[in-house]
Amino acid sequence: MRRGWFVLVIGGLLACCAAVPASAAPVRPVKPPAVQTRIGYITSQLKRDPVYVTDQVPRVLPPGTAGKIKALVGRLGVPVYVVVTLPSRLRNDDTEAPSDLESLVPVLHDRLGKDGVYLVVDPSGALGEVQQFGGTRRIDVEDAYQAATAELPYEAGLLSVLGRFVEIALSGHAKERARHPSPRPESATRRELDAYDRGNHRAAVRNNTAFGVGAGLGGLIVLGLLVGRRIRRGRRRPAPAGTAVRSKRKRPAGQGGKR
Repeated sequence: MRRGWFVLVIGGLLACCAAVPASAAPVRPVKPPAVQTRIGYITSQLKRDPVYVTDQVPRVLPPGTAGKIKALVGRLGVPVYVVVTLPSRLRNDDTEAPSDLESLVPVLHDRLGKDGVYLVVDPSGALGEVQQFGGTRRIDVEDAYQAATAELPYEAGLLSVLGRFVEIALSGHAKERARHPSPRPESATRRELDAYDRGNHRAAVRNNTAFGVGAGLGGLIVLGLLVGRRIRRGRRRPAPAGTAVRSKRKRPAGQGGKR
């Protein structure tokens, strides 16, 4: 009898254990995939191609821009890594921190671990930072880029700035041109504003001239009317009192001399 009760109790316990849902079993946490930072993405792109151009501004930078940049900087004769990107908050070592283009240059060099010229520039070419790391042939790239941006108008464009940068870097006079840049040409916007101001000035001169001539003619007309009125009034003025007015009367026909 006791053995029967023992078998029943053991069977009930086994049935309860079998009824426990599988969800109660411990589940190991799944580690989410690591999120690639922007610097990490740019570094991976530079490993494939030394020129990275952002695709966020397709109207400013068409698809063939990377090839043109590669042809321009290839004239320097040293390894060159170019990054064209928008200035923004960049992630550095998985921590969010504000970074500009200047701080991005050494970070990319550390990530790639390759010597050469590192150039990070915005799509317009007006803002940028360039440094050379290692190498047996040294180029004054920093002064060359400063001179290039100083000699060109603000809307010159990225390719124009990079072309002038390479030309100055190879000239051997980068420092002199950076310290004494040639006068910056007027921008297209400035020329349009100056032309607009000149047009307004000419229109104002014409209006003032026409107003002056009209006012002068109007004054002459009024003066002529006043003088004419005065002359007419002088002619109509009556004779002074006591002055005899002689009138000639015709004699009747047939009447002769004295009686």
